Amino acid sequence: MANLFDVPQFIQDAPSRAAEPVSNAAPTQAAVVFDNVGKVFAGTRGASTAALADVTLNVARGEVFGIIGRSGAGKSTLLRLVNGLEKPSSGAVRVNGVSVGELDERGLVTLRRRIGMVFQHFNLLSAKTVRENIALPLKIAGVPKAAIDAKVDALLALVGLAAKRDAYPASLSGGQKQRVGIARALVTDPDILLCDEATSALDPETTQAILALLRDINRRLKLTVVLITHEMQVIREVCDTVAVIERGRVVETGPVWRVFGEPQHDATRALLRTLVHDLPADLAERVKPLADIAQADARVLLDVRFTGDDARDPDLAGLASALSVDGSSVSFVHGGIDRIQGHAQGRLIVSAQVRANERASVHAQIAALLERARGHANHVEVLGYV
Repeated sequence: MANLFDVPQFIQDAPSRAAEPVSNAAPTQAAVVFDNVGKVFAGTRGASTAALADVTLNVARGEVFGIIGRSGAGKSTLLRLVNGLEKPSSGAVRVNGVSVGELDERGLVTLRRRIGMVFQHFNLLSAKTVRENIALPLKIAGVPKAAIDAKVDALLALVGLAAKRDAYPASLSGGQKQRVGIARALVTDPDILLCDEATSALDPETTQAILALLRDINRRLKLTVVLITHEMQVIREVCDTVAVIERGRVVETGPVWRVFGEPQHDATRALLRTLVHDLPADLAERVKPLADIAQADARVLLDVRFTGDDARDPDLAGLASALSVDGSSVSFVHGGIDRIQGHAQGRLIVSAQVRANERASVHAQIAALLERARGHANHVEVLGYV
């Protein structure tokens, strides 16, 4: 993914906030507002491309807001509108109540001093040490050396790189480089931190460490974080709210636990597929449709889902008891329960025995199973029988 702006622009627009007035935005005011935003790019021979259409979103002050979508969905364009690198073709983008599209060059410089940026590919200067990379925006702004040293040392401690202050980027791992990038983004005490696929170039273990660092920074500094990603795992680990974007439009938004627990749009379900406990291939091959079931002993597979809407945790013992009437055996064959933002949710594949008898047909027994299971879960359906 292309960087949102190059290092010289970042450095030029990032002097210390010490000389800036404190924001007069109300604490409850949204940090970023997208109000019916559209963006059209002019192409060759008069053709144009609509990158965004009718985007309306509110990013609450102090939250971690994730924007997710496939490549080309419009994520980066949305982020570039926040710091004024692009102007909306229609609608408005407001940061702390100020309309970004109406700012002149001087106003944009002031805006960018309040917005930190973390890049996908780090954008560190190879000829400068870790300390020099972090300090450069303050040095250019003319901040006294003693103040720079104190600030850089504090940030190095915050990101866990105090021992690397004199190292050069070439000697650092990917995770260490990203920590330097995060420290540099924080050196001007921004109100908002923008993250452009900040973990997509990292291995899974390092990704977890960087996400934990971002969440810690959000909590300690009360910083608003807006990140874009194509990985639902990133959203689950660090975000409070998520917006799913597809072909330039926001197709779903809400608290992360709700969107994960009960996705409403096909695009969301597709992005979640890597995290969903789907039926394993070996089991799927054995499943037969209910229409073929005979009046004989069989094991019915139930797809049991918990969305997290309930205040209580899933009662799996109660579910098993409800399905094992008349001594029929029950087993949990696949799936799991996760906790997201304090809400327990997940999917279980349950195998329940039905037996032919004189009192009820197999289909009647299955209907009774469903009825009992629905008293213990948000959604239950029959996948078939084995």
